[in-house]
Amino acid sequence: MKIYKDILQLSPEWVAIRLGKVTGSHFSDVMNKKSGRKTYMFRLLGERFSGESYEAYSNKTMDRGSELEPEARIEYARMFGDVKQVGFVEYNDNVGCSPDGLVGNSGIIEIKCPLPAAHLRTIYNKKMPAVYTNQVQGNLWVTGREWCDFISYNPKVKARPFWKTRVYRDEEKIKELAIQTTMFVTELLELEERIVNKNLDF
Repeated sequence: MKIYKDILQLSPEWVAIRLGKVTGSHFSDVMNKKSGRKTYMFRLLGERFSGESYEAYSNKTMDRGSELEPEARIEYARMFGDVKQVGFVEYNDNVGCSPDGLVGNSGIIEIKCPLPAAHLRTIYNKKMPAVYTNQVQGNLWVTGREWCDFISYNPKVKARPFWKTRVYRDEEKIKELAIQTTMFVTELLELEERIVNKNLDF
């Protein structure tokens, strides 16, 4: 494992180091048994062959999250202690993640800045939305950390802008993620080699 501390997330250097790699926000695509898995594989192949990131797309929700994330991190640090920012954590040449912060020697944080309705639903349910399970457990696998403080933040919800819950490693889930990611990467590399060598039977 290699930690890139001096690279800023969303910088050109950060984009370049993630190029063609399986990353935390896409562990759900790797685990998708339907079309999502193959779609993601060809996106990574496209990055490997073109040298350009596929993820140039953004929308208002994504842009808001990027703008509000520093606020949420500051609020977390004020209440719970120091957070160290890192650019990228590389598990190996083909897999890595970009946690929103490292806490002490054992923790990470994952910040989401949803719309008010989703933020309030998360608070009401008193748990991290299941849609983030693969990302959070995948980030714990890559970083080797023990827990993740999942944060939901929306400053427009004046009565309760900040909410967090602690999620611990799920070793069974991590084992499944590791197996499926290894299979995915093996298939990705084999397909890349076939294209390079023009050994195509499809």
